[in-house]
Parts: sequence; structure tokens; C-alpha cells
Amino acid sequence: MKQVESFLYIAILGLFGLFGIYLQSTLLDEEETEDPQYSQRHDPDYYVLNFIATGLDKNGQRRYVLKADRMVHFPDDGTAVFDRPHVIEYETGLAPRHTYADSGWMNSSGDEILMSGNVRIVVEADERGPGGTMKSNRMRIILDKETQKEISGS
Repeated sequence: MKQVESFLYIAILGLFGLFGIYLQSTLLDEEETEDPQYSQRHDPDYYVLNFIATGLDKNGQRRYVLKADRMVHFPDDGTAVFDRPHVIEYETGLAPRHTYADSGWMNSSGDEILMSGNVRIVVEADERGPGGTMKSNRMRIILDKETQKEISGS
């Protein structure tokens, strides 16, 4: 009777051991399938310190100047992020409009920038009026207004 009892204990322990080995081998052998949504990481490919870019219209006239302490570009979606951006917009016959913010985000086509955090717009005096300062938390700037007019059919 003692031998049967010992054999039973050994058999039960053996089954537990085999079950553990089976679980471990199936968990280790299954390759994790990568979710396509996370296959491409949102890592920057380059950054530029003391960034300055000038946008011109079709006639070669300066339309805007975009400055930032740092610009970071992301290759997966073509967007860019700015630290402390400063946008100066020029329109013929009018005083330049300066927009400052804590941060900014530019779309992949480069015609739109979203400014956020302590946004301050300064317009100098001109023919339209005495100028002034406006403040906001967020602001959207369309940098290429001519392209936007063509798209909307105006």
C-alpha cells in the first residue's frame, strides 16, 4: 500500500511538472504578433536649434518668417514640433503681425501651425488702426493663404 501511495505522489508531481513545461513551452514559442498600429514609432529623425524659415509667395515676396528655439521633425507623419515659436506674418501695405507661444505643431504640408500655451499676438499700428496685443491659450495660423483660397475655390 505504501508503494502505491508513493507511486501516486510521484505521478501527480510528474503531471504537474509536465504541465508546467507544456505551459512554458507554449508561452515561449508563440511569437508576439506586432500590432500594425504600433509598428511605426513616433520618434524624431532630426532637430534644429535656433530654427528660422522664411515663406515666400508666388512673386517671391516674403509672406512669413517662422522662428523657434528648437524644431523637431517626425518622419512617420511628416509633422514638426516647435519650442517657443515666433511667427511674423507680412501683408502688403500692412504692419507685420507677430505671434508668440510656448509651443507649436506644424502639419505635414507645412501650411498650418497650431500655437499653444501663452499665445500672444502683437499687431503694430498701421492704416487699419492703432494696433494692439491679444492673448489666447491656442491659435491656428494658416501660413499659405493662397493655397487655402485655391483649395476652397475662392
